[in-house]
Amino acid sequence: MEKYKRAVLFANGDFPEDDSLILEEDDFLVAVDGGLRHLLQLSLTPQLLIGDLDSVTKKDLDCCVQWGVEILRFPPEKDETDLELAVLEILHRGFKEIVITCAVGGRLDHTLGNLALLTLPELHGAHIRISDGSTTIFFVNSRLDLETYPGALISLLPWGETVHGVTTIGLQYALTDATLYPWKSRGLSNVAISNFVSVTVKSGQLFLFHITKLTSSEEKEEND
Repeated sequence: MEKYKRAVLFANGDFPEDDSLILEEDDFLVAVDGGLRHLLQLSLTPQLLIGDLDSVTKKDLDCCVQWGVEILRFPPEKDETDLELAVLEILHRGFKEIVITCAVGGRLDHTLGNLALLTLPELHGAHIRISDGSTTIFFVNSRLDLETYPGALISLLPWGETVHGVTTIGLQYALTDATLYPWKSRGLSNVAISNFVSVTVKSGQLFLFHITKLTSSEEKEEND
C-alpha cells in the first residue's frame, strides 16, 4: 500500500448534496457494500469492495469482477457492520490517513453507529474523519489542530460522558479548562475567528463538527 497515501471509504448513506471532498490520484478507494453505487455514479473504480454485499446489484458486482476489483465478502450474520469491517481492514493494511464519506443520512441508528466508529480503540494514532460535504466530523480525546477560516462553525459534542478540561484556541466563545456535559448544549455553534483552531481535553471524549457552509434552511434558522 506504499503507493497510496490515504484510504477513502464510501459508505451506503446519502451522498452529500454539497460534496467538498477532493479525491487525489493516490487515494485507495473502498466501496463499503452499497457504497459502491456512489463510486460508480462518479465513474470511479474502487480498489476494494467489502461487506456482505446485500446492497450490491448483481450487475454492479459482475462489473467489479470484470474490472479486477478486490472483493472481500462476509456473511450477513455477523457482529460488525460493513463499515466497521472496512475500517478494521484498512487499519490492518497500515493506513493512518482515513476519510469516510456517505456515512450520514438515511437511518438515524446507522448514522449514530457510524459516528461511534470514530471512537474505535484500534484507531489510536490514526487520522480519521467523516466527510459529509460541508460538514466534517472529527473525534477528539486529547488534542485536535484544525485548519479553517473565520466564520466557520465549530460544534463540540461530548460523547458518552462528561468531558473535563476543554480548552480552545481560535474560537469566538473561548473555553478554558471548561467542562462539557452530554446533556447540555454549551459546545454547539461556536465560531472560528482565525484560520487555525485548536481543541484540547484533559479527560473524556467529544466529536468536533467543522461546518464550512450552511444550507439555506440552516441560514434561515441562524437568522431567526
